[in-house]
Amino acid sequence: MTFFEAFQQFDGNLLIGIQHALNAEWLTPIMKAINMFGEKGLSFITLCVVLVACKKTRRIGIICGASLLMAFVLCNLTIKPLVMRIRPWVTFPAVNAMLPPPGDASFPSGHATNSMAPAWAFYLSTRAEGGKLHKAGIALVILSLLIALSRLYLGMHYPSDVICGLLLGMLCATIVWSVYKRISDKRLKITDK
Repeated sequence: MTFFEAFQQFDGNLLIGIQHALNAEWLTPIMKAINMFGEKGLSFITLCVVLVACKKTRRIGIICGASLLMAFVLCNLTIKPLVMRIRPWVTFPAVNAMLPPPGDASFPSGHATNSMAPAWAFYLSTRAEGGKLHKAGIALVILSLLIALSRLYLGMHYPSDVICGLLLGMLCATIVWSVYKRISDKRLKITDK
């Protein structure tokens, strides 16, 4: 057995264990509702548009929007087609797929990536300021984590798909935030002279 096969077996068994541990009739509709927040990124696209539309939050909206765009390009248009990982229920019949097949590859989780990128960008953008906006940033990160958990509960992804998706989203947001800070700092130096 190769390393990849052993890891795939571990990943599949972990997903089956998570599904068995969390499965509850009352929880399924809640997880499906949480999952809808990450569907096609519409909730987070809407958030970015609203933030950009308001003058007070325009800077945050641009950072969130750029992070989401970068995450989408890397995850959905680059990594998924390159890796082409088969969905878990195909390889592991014990996985209970509770939603229709999405039609794209499994790795990384698009829901996890594309929800965490703007959520983490919002968190980074408001961290220094504190206050209500920062609390909203923490709430968005928690929502993103719940969306990622829903993908496991609903059997749509392996745990490694979700973990890598969350990390990719955070990486995209951190890069965008760092670039913004560098540009902003240079502008401040120029105006101070």
